[in-house]
Amino acid sequence: MLFLLAVIPVLADLTGRWSTGGDGVFVLHQKGNAVTGTIVGKPGEPTYKIVDGVIRGNRIHFFVLHENEDDPEVKANEGKPFHNLAQGTFTEDEIVVSGSRENTTIREYRLVLKRIRK
Repeated sequence: MLFLLAVIPVLADLTGRWSTGGDGVFVLHQKGNAVTGTIVGKPGEPTYKIVDGVIRGNRIHFFVLHENEDDPEVKANEGKPFHNLAQGTFTEDEIVVSGSRENTTIREYRLVLKRIRK
C-alpha cells in the first residue's frame, strides 16, 4: 500500500503570483484540480479573467476571457467576447503554456511563467 502511495504525484499548489518576465502578472487561485484567476498588466490595461482551469497530473488547461468592450481585441472581434485557450505543463516554480484564440490559430503564443516569491 505504501508503495502505491509513493507513485502518486503530489499535486503542486499553483495559487500565487506568476510573472511573464514582462508587464503581465498571472494571479492564480487553485482549489483541488480547479484553477481560476486574473491576468493584470500595466495600469490602464484591461484585466483578464482566467476561467475553467483544470489540472491533471503536471498538465494545466484554462481559458482567458476577453470580455471588456474597451479591449482592442474585443473591438477587432466586432465587440463580441471570446476566449483564448492556454494549455501546457507546470512544476512548482514554472508554468509553460501555449495557445491561441479558441478553436482557431489566431494569435498563437507561448509563455513561460515564473513563480513570484516574496
